[in-house]
Amino acid sequence: MFTERITESTAPEGAAPEGAAPEGDFTRPVPRRRRGRAAAVTLAALLGAGLPAVPAAAAPAFGATAAPAADRVSPAAHTPRPKPYPTVLGLPNGFSPEGIALTGGAAYTGSLVDGSIQRVDLRTGVARQFAPSPGPGRIAVGMETDRFGRLWVAGGGAGFWPGVRTTYRVYDTRTGAKLVDVEPAGAVYLNDVIVTRDAAWFTDTFSSVLVRVPIGDDGSIGRPRTVALGGEWTAGEGLNGNGIAATPDGRSLIVGHTSGALYLVPAGAHDRARARRISLSGDEAALAAGADGLVLDGRTLYVVGPTGVVDIRLSPSLTAGRVLGVTEVPGAAWPTTAAAFGDRLYVVDANFGEDLVNVGNPDATFRIVAVPRP
Repeated sequence: MFTERITESTAPEGAAPEGAAPEGDFTRPVPRRRRGRAAAVTLAALLGAGLPAVPAAAAPAFGATAAPAADRVSPAAHTPRPKPYPTVLGLPNGFSPEGIALTGGAAYTGSLVDGSIQRVDLRTGVARQFAPSPGPGRIAVGMETDRFGRLWVAGGGAGFWPGVRTTYRVYDTRTGAKLVDVEPAGAVYLNDVIVTRDAAWFTDTFSSVLVRVPIGDDGSIGRPRTVALGGEWTAGEGLNGNGIAATPDGRSLIVGHTSGALYLVPAGAHDRARARRISLSGDEAALAAGADGLVLDGRTLYVVGPTGVVDIRLSPSLTAGRVLGVTEVPGAAWPTTAAAFGDRLYVVDANFGEDLVNVGNPDATFRIVAVPRP
């Protein structure tokens, strides 16, 4: 989060399908274009059928002069073009955002100061309060929506902010009503969250665990439990898990470490999960500032950190990847997380400032910035 999640992500799971690139092949396939015969068939049909007769009302009156072709303008030409979506979405001064979730053409982002949540219309850029502060000792960090129209919010903890309680909350995106507010046992600082079909998964920055909350087929929310990270997971001194993403089938998670390391974690584990470190090549230094927000799109993993958005091409098994480059976020002082919408990534500029001086600073400015997907 401070050392450095559109979702809506897709990725293959397990072994590569037939015809896929072998392990270690990170090239982007270029689809072939087929030359269909539809155009030729349509042209032949038109020539064979002939042109329809012009109705009498459409023909010019005797002695009248038809308008030159250049002066005749189709009604479509007068239709105004849709206004492009804004690329900068302003937030209230002093708000101090960190996480983001997108659904229904709107972005949701929460405050590190009081836990209130803003809803921003992607088309107009207008921000309005979605949910007020949930009370003392509550903040909002990472967030994600589920298939039942609910917003899940990681509530941080006292690791960074004395007096903040380790919680997660769930809201109804239609009404803004708070549905759940839970303090899970065994967790220290809930940083980010990803939601699959059957569970919500939270990272804990001050402990080598994930928190799993079951979700029933009917949308019922179960009791949380901690899942210890083992295998190749390297426990950091103080700081550990940060960003998190999931494959579309929900069987695997990708967990980012504050050190910048990335791990593949099976989601079927109950009490302990064997994490496997993802082997990277290319410009690995791009991840030195940490792996804060993660967005998984097919075999492309976007990792957000202070330097921008790092583009990683993963292998079919997701156990290896190549760093392809870094996309800067124009005007952003400290990017933290992102969510995907169309051909854009919407990136939160948390603008922490040196030693976090801007968190809660009423004069500090904050925004969400849209950048093209690399």
